[in-house]
Amino acid sequence: MIKGLLAAVGVVFVGVVAYKIIEKKNPAMLKGIKKSIDDAGSQMSAVIDDAKESFYEGYAQG
Repeated sequence: MIKGLLAAVGVVFVGVVAYKIIEKKNPAMLKGIKKSIDDAGSQMSAVIDDAKESFYEGYAQG
């Protein structure tokens, strides 16, 4: 259990260090990644809303 916890802490540390390096060397890349994630979230939300609406329409008829 302790090895797993140490591994998780190590991964988080490496991730933070990598983020800081990328932020310093190429901040435009991070902005692009954040925008892509936001766009994907918006599209996924729209898909889920459409699926929910279709389900309700089908359930109301069935």
